[in-house]
Amino acid sequence: MFQKEHKQTSIASNAIFTTGSMRASKLLPSVFATIIILTLDFNFSLGKEIKSIFLETFSPLKNLSQSSSQFSREISLFFTSQYKLLNDLDKKNEEIELLNFELLKLEQLAKENEELLLLMNYTKMPKISKSVIGEIINISSFPRESISVETNANEISEKMVAISMNGLVGLVDKIFPGYVDIIPIYEKKVNIPGLIQRTNQNIILEGTGESNTLLIKNFKNNSNVTLNDKIFTSGLGGKYPKGFLIGNVINISNLEDESSLNVEVKSLINFDSGTKILLVLP
Repeated sequence: MFQKEHKQTSIASNAIFTTGSMRASKLLPSVFATIIILTLDFNFSLGKEIKSIFLETFSPLKNLSQSSSQFSREISLFFTSQYKLLNDLDKKNEEIELLNFELLKLEQLAKENEELLLLMNYTKMPKISKSVIGEIINISSFPRESISVETNANEISEKMVAISMNGLVGLVDKIFPGYVDIIPIYEKKVNIPGLIQRTNQNIILEGTGESNTLLIKNFKNNSNVTLNDKIFTSGLGGKYPKGFLIGNVINISNLEDESSLNVEVKSLINFDSGTKILLVLP
């Protein structure tokens, strides 16, 4: 009996849902028709109020969408312009670096021309029979102090004197294909007849073995010498032409017996690679 009642209930329920579905299906055409009528009438009198409410409700969203699009375009334009600006700056920096490099080359050429002009002025001095231009390429301290100068070795003789724009450098020692070795004036056992420019007093200088430093030999305590006195070659003995700067007095001290002075002279020569050298024959 219970099963019979359950079946009747299920049948009744199905009938209800079936009836509801049929009613809903009959209503759908009416709903669609109503929507279509409202849509068609949206631009006319029946839909004016609805249209007004619709636009009023959703216009902020439309404006927000437009603002967002405009903002995106502006951001895109900003980054595009910044990227272009950075590229332009990179190109300008490269151009500036290239110009600086060219400027350095011009400055170096100007310096070399100045050196050469000063050196060529030496060739006009009396008792200079021959001259050759060279350039320092190496400095060695073993087995003895020497300076290698690149030059046309075919025009060089061992009696030649090396000079830079700042004064006396040394004597040619050995000749090789394409370059020569110079004994610098500060090498030990090198003796140079000199002259104190201020007093015109003849002196003898000897190398100390220390870079750019020489000593005045046998200088009496009562001799007239002061700091910064300029010392030039005297030309005595004929080995070194007269009138080339040897250096300046940088230190004066008494020896133990107090009868003589120890006078240090500093050469102003720049012994760096690339320094222009004039080799002259007295």
